[in-house]
Amino acid sequence: MRVAILGMGAIGHVIARALEGRAELVKVDRTRAPLRDDETPVDAAILTTKTPGTAWAAAIAAKILAPDGVALTIQNGLGNYEILVEHVGRERAAVGVIYVGAQLLNGELRATGPGKVELGRPTAATSRTKLDELGRTLHEGGMDVTVVDDAWPAVWRKVVTNAAVNPLTAFIHRTNAELLADAPASRVADGIAREVARVATASGVRISEDEAVKQWRAMAALTGANRSSMLQDVEAGQPTEIDAISGAVAREGERRGVAAPLNQAMTLLIASLARA
Repeated sequence: MRVAILGMGAIGHVIARALEGRAELVKVDRTRAPLRDDETPVDAAILTTKTPGTAWAAAIAAKILAPDGVALTIQNGLGNYEILVEHVGRERAAVGVIYVGAQLLNGELRATGPGKVELGRPTAATSRTKLDELGRTLHEGGMDVTVVDDAWPAVWRKVVTNAAVNPLTAFIHRTNAELLADAPASRVADGIAREVARVATASGVRISEDEAVKQWRAMAALTGANRSSMLQDVEAGQPTEIDAISGAVAREGERRGVAAPLNQAMTLLIASLARA
């Protein structure tokens, strides 16, 4: 199987490590893109960039993906799948989630474990076959892999956690455990999670507010020492994924008639930090 990894940050390295020796890899990032005009098509293209790079990665995927291949986004937030569909078509586009810890080492984000993924099959039969094969290969490489027909519940569950944890830890400069232990801040996180649950439910993925609160708190406890990627981005002066997480929740809520003022506030506050 020939697989392109589009974005060689922490997540890209996790995927590459699992596939190394089990698939023919094409590793692509903005600074090192080994693509030729006669590039051999790939069976799978995996988008692992931060969300500001989605359009670039989707354009690369469209250029090198085989007609019966699958293009997969396992990025944070919302809106990546729709961009991917614009470039490769709904038949070949797939969405999923990945859970993996990461830390900043010598200026680079490095993953701290093999990771867990849930992948949603695309609509075309041949592309579904390629996704199933990709899932098996990742599993053989040590990852915890689940392949399902509908990954949107998993996507929204991750948005709950990302929206509750990432902006607040970035704003108050706390680890996940420190956020959990900070009673006022964790109450704000509860409110953010409840907003996401209401927006998700209005969008067709039912998540109860109590479930959302329990979920972010359980994840924060499990990853207590973790410094969120958004916190690390803010400290490094790098662009954040706030618009694809909190901003996307606020916009989807407005579209569905569900207010999400805390998510809107986080979007503005993190954006102000980025400009500082």
